Amino acid sequence: MADVFPYYAGFSFRWAMAELEHGLSGPDGGWVLDPWNGSGTTTRAAQQLGLRSVGIDLNPAASVVAALRSQTQDAMAEVGKLELPEQSTDLPPGPLRYWFKDEVSRRLVQWLSQGNQKLDALDRQLKIVALFRTVRRLTSSFQGSNPTWVRRSRKESDRIGLPLESLDELIVSEHKWLLDRLRSDEAERTGSVRLATASAARLPIPDDSISMILTSPPYLTRIDYGVAYARELAVLGIDIWGESTIRLDLMGTTLTRVKKSQPAAMSTAARDLLVNVSAHSSKASHSYYSQQAHQYVADLGLGLGEISRVSRPGAFLTLVVQDSYYKDVHVRLADICIGEAELRGWKMIERIPFSVRRSLVSLNSAAQSYKKQAVVESVIRLQFDG
Repeated sequence: MADVFPYYAGFSFRWAMAELEHGLSGPDGGWVLDPWNGSGTTTRAAQQLGLRSVGIDLNPAASVVAALRSQTQDAMAEVGKLELPEQSTDLPPGPLRYWFKDEVSRRLVQWLSQGNQKLDALDRQLKIVALFRTVRRLTSSFQGSNPTWVRRSRKESDRIGLPLESLDELIVSEHKWLLDRLRSDEAERTGSVRLATASAARLPIPDDSISMILTSPPYLTRIDYGVAYARELAVLGIDIWGESTIRLDLMGTTLTRVKKSQPAAMSTAARDLLVNVSAHSSKASHSYYSQQAHQYVADLGLGLGEISRVSRPGAFLTLVVQDSYYKDVHVRLADICIGEAELRGWKMIERIPFSVRRSLVSLNSAAQSYKKQAVVESVIRLQFDG
């Protein structure tokens, strides 16, 4: 259902189903986990297979999408007609004013805020995702060649204005299309799904409870996942430029934290990368870019440490990762993930590389001046010896 949820995912729904079936020889009675669940491909696949699953993501916008994807057909059948909220000038325009004129921003805020106490979870999720889709559609001119980077308006004349009646019609249309599309998916959803907006570095999950992990962690690139979701977060009232907490805490962020991250132990592949980045002759390699790389490796280690804590002995872990480049330094993310996982009690079973013809990182024209090899995506399968 990529047409419903046009968000970047490390793997497809059909592939996730096949992979979960492949790993079901793990310990009985456990759960499937995706600690970087995003818009919920893993949890939705597990649900269709009748498995119990838990999805964790720090991004609240992604969590809303994942929750809507997990709704059953019976729940969809109970959804009523979307009602228009009353117009008001009392509400502040909020962060949506980065792209819209104040009256349009206020109307979008009204759609989200009015009647919230009366809405059940599904009604609210549908309305929010309809707003996500409407805002994305109206702000497409603020996207460049890299779909994960969204710019803000630079002057008043750049901000989008339209009749509020037209805006309402768009939202109602998106809501109807979304509901019809979800109702048309008649696949059974018998597995239970639990979702939480939380950090992979602090999983709200008991020890020794997970049998299978399927995930694609954020890559070490210049892709800023907070900015990629800036408009959706703005719909929720979160200003990633005014209040940087979420953006700062997301793994892979291009922001650097005040407190430097220093892993207690580090794999050889991770250590080699940090040395090569810091020693590069380009500007800020020894400072900003080195700190960002250290921060990423530390976050990856914390995430893998938590995965190990919650995994049962014999559990299976499948990682989908993609190599990248810092200038001409090859970021061998597959090697790093394998090394970091082995430090935490995992044994590699299989590694399958695939060539990537066109990655999002390759859209950076400045980075193309450095000679590089082809980018490789890898499926890594491991088993827990802990």
